[in-house]
Amino acid sequence: MKGWVYVISNPAMPGLIKVGHSTKDPELRARELSSTGSPHPYIVEYEMLIEQPARVEQQAHNALKNWRERKEWFRCSCEEAIAAIQRSAGSGVIHESFKRADRERSAAIRYAQEQSAARKKEIDAKLAAQELALQLRYDARLKSHFIDLPFWQYWASGIVVVALLLAFTDPKITDQGFFWLSVLGGAAVGAIIKTIMDERTKNSPGYQALLREQATALDEAREAILVLCPNLNCKRTVRFQVDQLLAVKDGKWNCPVCKVPIDPLKQ
Repeated sequence: MKGWVYVISNPAMPGLIKVGHSTKDPELRARELSSTGSPHPYIVEYEMLIEQPARVEQQAHNALKNWRERKEWFRCSCEEAIAAIQRSAGSGVIHESFKRADRERSAAIRYAQEQSAARKKEIDAKLAAQELALQLRYDARLKSHFIDLPFWQYWASGIVVVALLLAFTDPKITDQGFFWLSVLGGAAVGAIIKTIMDERTKNSPGYQALLREQATALDEAREAILVLCPNLNCKRTVRFQVDQLLAVKDGKWNCPVCKVPIDPLKQ
């Protein structure tokens, strides 16, 4: 009859492990033991499904007899108990599972994923802040290319244009009509003049060159973090690619020139 041979431990009894057998799933056996008033739950460290589990358990107990504390409890390591079970089982193993190793592997994977996600979040925040700072800086530079006149000046110019047109095209217009047409028409003409002046500025070589410079800088800001070396004698701008930052877990970097340590996410 096939059944399980298992290794169980409990944090309340460090250094002690239980080697037993059961036809039940060892996890059920661990829960049964945990319900007996133990301050900590019992943990399945290893399990093996095999024919004649009682025989394998007995042989494993004999192999571990020098470490026996009481009945199925032994003062030895999990690795020693597992090795004794495997030697006793020979080649008749149906299935075995290293529960501790599986848990440790899963925990390591989960920890690595959490660290990677946290690091990615830090990098994304740094990139967003860097992009915003660049955007604001270039917005200010682009704005400086415009002639920043208040609209009333364009409006006044429009009034003059409309008034001259009315004077030459409709000399019989009433004073009231002349006034309102000049004021309202001047607003429309002023808006047109402002639009023409703005478009001329936007199409100027200097403005277009600055736009290209901005686009290049923003593209770079989305792909890499730029950090000023903290060494006052160096002050080199160091470029850290996002892929590189994600690949290096400890985040230890040095300035390529002066070799001073740099943390691109903290500086």
